[in-house]
Amino acid sequence: MNRTDVLERLEPICHTTARQVEHNPRTRVLVEPGRVIMRPGNGGHSIPFSENGTKALAKFVGLPQKLCNELSPELFGRVTTELLSRKERYNLLLDNGQVENLVDYRGIRNLPVERVLSAIEHVVPNCDYHRVSVLEQYSASLEIVGPRQESVRRGDIVQAGALVNFSPINIIKPLVQSYVLRLTCTNGATSKLVLAEFAGGGGEGDDVWQWFRQSVRAAYQSIGDIVNRYRQMIQERIPPEQRAGILEELLHRAGITGKEAEAVRAQAIQEAPRNTYDMMNLITWASSHIIRSPERIQRTLNASATFTSESQHATICPLCRTRR
Repeated sequence: MNRTDVLERLEPICHTTARQVEHNPRTRVLVEPGRVIMRPGNGGHSIPFSENGTKALAKFVGLPQKLCNELSPELFGRVTTELLSRKERYNLLLDNGQVENLVDYRGIRNLPVERVLSAIEHVVPNCDYHRVSVLEQYSASLEIVGPRQESVRRGDIVQAGALVNFSPINIIKPLVQSYVLRLTCTNGATSKLVLAEFAGGGGEGDDVWQWFRQSVRAAYQSIGDIVNRYRQMIQERIPPEQRAGILEELLHRAGITGKEAEAVRAQAIQEAPRNTYDMMNLITWASSHIIRSPERIQRTLNASATFTSESQHATICPLCRTRR
């Protein structure tokens, strides 16, 4: 997948803009015939709400929809104005000049998609975008791989990359993680080895871009540490009587249920996971071959990363707990 493909996938969040609003006691929400508007207290132009935006306004200030239906237009404007005044700072999300949503202010700079892609491609030349997902809250997830490869064991090759989560309109803090793509079955996995280091970001001026480039570079270059951990996991043998318990715990942590869970169990019967590396690959296989929801894919990747982490593995693995 190239840059053009990525931009097409992310188009739904690219045309949304965020407008920061600071509390002004003169700001008013008014209901006019056929529409709801916000009249800024600083004398600026009134901003209309779409139908979805009006519902989002009520939800944002904590006004139940059932109660909204019972209020007169004038009272709805007064109540929402009063409740909104309790927010010191927030963002209006605009599409075609209308408010579509309201979210809390995060204090993070915008990360325009084009500039994010340029920063990634500067650090990882000739990269490929393995998977691109639009997440909730106007954010995106990019799974990037570059040309670097290493062998975990003979015939089992992984490709280095980075997983990048960001929002072009400062809704979430940017997050960069190590990422590898297992070429034998094209299932990807993130690593907890660098999650804590890259869980920040933000800042003013060029600070955020410096952090972003450094984070992607470090994530891409961490393939050696990840492969070493995978080789250790191959030595962590799982007795046959422990396999079902560990798999069920992982399925629970990953939120995999129903027919999807049955498919994973069937795969485990067909190719029994003999060690913790095999067990991790069962879950990452599910994230690439079975699960379709971007948010659930993220949860599955995070569960497998926790299972892989040397420092956190014992908290999830029943086998480790029995050895204590």
